[in-house]
Amino acid sequence: MSNLSIKRKLVLYSIVIQFLVLIIFSFALYKSLEITTLDKIQANLKVIILDVTDDILEHQNISDKTLDEDIEYMMDPLYIRVMEATKHKTISKTPNYPDNIIHDDDYLETLEKEIITFEEQNNYLVSRIKINFHKQNDIIVEVATTKEILSSTLEDLLYILYFILPIILIFSILGGNFIIYKSFLPIEQILNQLKRINANDLSERIKSTNTNDEIDSLILEINSLLERIEESFQRVSQFSSDASHELKTPLTIIRGEIEIALRKDRDIDEYKSTLQTSLDEILTIEQTINDLLFLAKNENEIMIDKMQNYYIDEIIDESINEVKNLAKLHNINIILDLKDSVEFNCYANLIKIALKNILKNAIQYSYKDSKIIVKGNKNNSFFEISVQDFGIGIEKNKQNKIFEKFYRTDKSRNKNSGGTGLGMSIVRKIVDIHNGDIKIQSNEDIGTTITLILALEK
Repeated sequence: MSNLSIKRKLVLYSIVIQFLVLIIFSFALYKSLEITTLDKIQANLKVIILDVTDDILEHQNISDKTLDEDIEYMMDPLYIRVMEATKHKTISKTPNYPDNIIHDDDYLETLEKEIITFEEQNNYLVSRIKINFHKQNDIIVEVATTKEILSSTLEDLLYILYFILPIILIFSILGGNFIIYKSFLPIEQILNQLKRINANDLSERIKSTNTNDEIDSLILEINSLLERIEESFQRVSQFSSDASHELKTPLTIIRGEIEIALRKDRDIDEYKSTLQTSLDEILTIEQTINDLLFLAKNENEIMIDKMQNYYIDEIIDESINEVKNLAKLHNINIILDLKDSVEFNCYANLIKIALKNILKNAIQYSYKDSKIIVKGNKNNSFFEISVQDFGIGIEKNKQNKIFEKFYRTDKSRNKNSGGTGLGMSIVRKIVDIHNGDIKIQSNEDIGTTITLILALEK
């Protein structure tokens, strides 16, 4: 049974269930017809016995009454007998009254007056009533018939069931099979479409049935799953491509430095210089890998903690404090101009990463002995954080490219900046997580202002 397909299991279950239902239905129909027919016979006997009783009471002597109700009621066979209530001696009866209909004296003693009772004996159904005959003595009137009508009706029903049930069962099985195979047809189509999807092309989707039923819901969920898998696969592929591309240069530099150092004996300072260069490149590799891993994660992987309410001024202040040492190295003064302070439901650690990346870029691309102005103010249902530097600026046709991976506005300063070219890509991702926006205003040799626009109301 465990090796059968679901369709075959359903077919077997359907056959068993239909067979049991038909058996139960047939039994219920048989018993229902038996009870109905028996009630009908008893009702006829009740009418006849009351009529016989009335006819007997119309005569002064019981023997004067002719027991011919079988002719009147056209009930064949019909047996009538009148007995004394005390000695149970037969007073009168129809000529055809069967000898095998017996009476139990103890049972007859328990009969109540004017109450009709019924008793089944062998193949007979006997009705009795005890009455008082003209205040002289009590008599018992018996009216009986055979159960041939009942037996004949039930036999006819059995013949019909023997003939009809197999036909019904066959058609039920065929109909059940058709319904099961028809129901599984969309699933088989889904499986066939899924077999065509592979790692080389995850863009294909299963065609929706547009029926808004369970199959359509399943297709939508599978397509949603495929979309998430494709997105994850693309991130992994992009990470591999970006990592292999970006790590070649520092690894080549490290290899070159080590090979040069090993060609001949050198003094300590030269070895230190080689080690320092290698260490700088290793740190660059480490930072690049960390940034790539961050960008490769989806939102659920990044959002480890729950969103909580934080005061924005605290987040901005902490971000500035963490980059102050870098600003001192470049003789840059950071000025905070905070007009409003509000509580903001956010991921504080991510907002800090975004602000620090913007501040680091502002420091690295500012002229020495200049300043950076950080402003914060509420604008309706948004809070705007702007970072303004007075540095080299960005060409207008290159401003939208700064969010691309590994893009640097000043190629000549790549080595001196210490950046990986991934900072603004990370900023964009964090802002998208918070349903915000970024604006850039920049002029060459004047400076750049980057503004984060964060929605206070989700």
